[in-house]
Amino acid sequence: MKPHTFAIPAAFCMAASGAWLHHISTKQPDLGLKNLGSQPHYVTEQMLLETSAMQNKLATEFEGHGVNGESVSIGKPNAPTAQYVLFIKDGCPCSVDGQGIFNRFSERYKGKIAFIGVSDATPEKTKQYSADFKVPFPIVSDPKLKIVNGFGAKAALYSALVAKNGHIIKMWPGYSDEMLKEMDVYMSQAAGANFDKPFVAEYAPKRKTTGCEFEQAITQ
Repeated sequence: MKPHTFAIPAAFCMAASGAWLHHISTKQPDLGLKNLGSQPHYVTEQMLLETSAMQNKLATEFEGHGVNGESVSIGKPNAPTAQYVLFIKDGCPCSVDGQGIFNRFSERYKGKIAFIGVSDATPEKTKQYSADFKVPFPIVSDPKLKIVNGFGAKAALYSALVAKNGHIIKMWPGYSDEMLKEMDVYMSQAAGANFDKPFVAEYAPKRKTTGCEFEQAITQ
C-alpha cells in the first residue's frame, strides 16, 4: 500500500477538524481518551478491559443496507461467515489514517470473513467516504449510534469479530502492528484459513492507538 493512495496525512485532516475537536473536548467528561488536536489517541487499560468484557456476548443485530445498496446483516445467527465490524467516525483523521490498512485486511479475507463498516455519518457523507477511500466492503450509516452503542464502541477504530452464531469472539479498542497480528490470528481461526505468511500492516502504529470519540458516547 502506498501511503498517498488511501490516507490523507493526519496533520492536514487535523487542521480541518481542529475546531470540532476543540468543541467536544470542552464539553466531554474524561473517558480516558485524548482529543487534543494533532496528538494521537492511545488505547487505555480501561478500554482493553471493557472490550475484553464483550467477549462471548451476543452482538447487536442489524439488518438493512449499506450506503451503496448492498444487503447487510450484523449479528444474525447462522450467518454464512464470521463478520468483522469496523467503527468509523465522521471527520476523524484517525479513521482516515487506518482505512487503507483495513481495506487490505478485508481483501485478505475476501469470501472468508464479511467485513462491515459502521459510520456515525449521514448516508450521504458515508457514501462519499466509501468512494473517497475506495472501501471494498459495505458501510452502514448509523447516525443515531444504535449499532455503535450496542457494541459499546467509544471511538473510531474500535472493531469486533463476530462468530457465525452471532456471539462476539473478540473486540479491540483500536489498532497497532501488534493488535493487527492478533486480529489476523483470531480471524484465520474463525475463517478456517491457512496463510503462508502473516498479514503485514505497513504504516501501522507501534503503540496501541484508537480514534476520536463518538459524540453520544461522550455526552451520556
